[in-house]
Amino acid sequence: MKSYHTDDVALTFLNDIPAIGPLLPCKEDALKVTRSYLRLIDKMAREKKDHQRCSLRFIKQKDGRFTLVVRGPGMAIETLSNLDELMLQRFKRGLKGNMFILTSFFNEPDGTLACLALAEGMGAVLYSPG
Repeated sequence: MKSYHTDDVALTFLNDIPAIGPLLPCKEDALKVTRSYLRLIDKMAREKKDHQRCSLRFIKQKDGRFTLVVRGPGMAIETLSNLDELMLQRFKRGLKGNMFILTSFFNEPDGTLACLALAEGMGAVLYSPG
């Protein structure tokens, strides 16, 4: 599995679908963050049944990196901060089907990078048209 990571963010591709999320020091932290994402996304999906779309926004931070914001009807979730330009381009290039997985990553005890979507099946599959 080809993965990319910075100190704060990791990205991999699961069957050509990009999986992106924060890189955390341990599995327990990754589980907490992903559960939080799932609760917020569930709340966003329940807001208005007639508008089930989400959109992605990349907001430039003062330091030149980007924050990923997922917007839904009446709500926005600031999901990832500190995306550098290279990571952002890799993510955008991988968004071929406008679908991606929001999950978390953690370091295994042996130092290898693990994706929570693979390790525990935890993550949110989101579709963002054009």
